[in-house]
Amino acid sequence: MRVLAKTIQFEIKLLVRDVATVLWVALPPLVLLGIGTGIPGFGDPQADLGGLRLVDVYLPILLVFALALTGTMSVSTALATYRHQGVLRRLRTTPVGPVPLLAAQLVASLLFAAVAAVLTIVVAGAVFDVAAPASWGVSALALALAAWALFSIGLIIGAVAPSATVAPALGSLVWIPLMALGGLWFPREAMPTVMRQISDLSPTGAAVDALQHAWFGTGAPTSSLLILAVSALAFGAAAIAAFRWE
Repeated sequence: MRVLAKTIQFEIKLLVRDVATVLWVALPPLVLLGIGTGIPGFGDPQADLGGLRLVDVYLPILLVFALALTGTMSVSTALATYRHQGVLRRLRTTPVGPVPLLAAQLVASLLFAAVAAVLTIVVAGAVFDVAAPASWGVSALALALAAWALFSIGLIIGAVAPSATVAPALGSLVWIPLMALGGLWFPREAMPTVMRQISDLSPTGAAVDALQHAWFGTGAPTSSLLILAVSALAFGAAAIAAFRWE
């Protein structure tokens, strides 16, 4: 445990020194401020959203945005970098092994994603008067399962990327459709039927649906939580299968 704790501290220091990581943490609340103040009517109740405001609908989307960005970019790049530099290969021959390093990277990335989520929630409440979730428990479960699934996707990208410079490019190619299905560019409520059905089965779409239900108290999102659980297990198993030392 001491080795893991020290490794986590080391990974956090590396992430803090990385300008890109700091920008990723600040991006979700900044996006919320940008669209909330720049789009007319964003804070007005919408009849087609059941009286909700667009800012209310977009808060869960931006929470998933933070997780998807961290998973597909930060986690994938870190793994590809460690493998490309031979760090994993060298650790494989030591008593410590690479497990603490990978676990520490995931924990550190999750902490930064949590900071981004908290900042986004604080900005939403302070600037746009968005209420707290009706169910904190369901919200936490949905975010945990989404993090598991999306970080596993990041590990898969990091495993198949031939170099540390390719990993972010692959990550962006995966992140764009994931967030399109999550409703970043236009809400899931406005999606065509087929796209909405695909969104419902995707980890980002299921996460947004579960969070919106938890936030607004509109029932238990059982099907979305089940899809998230299956996605987390499936992508987690795929990440283990795809992992390579060098």
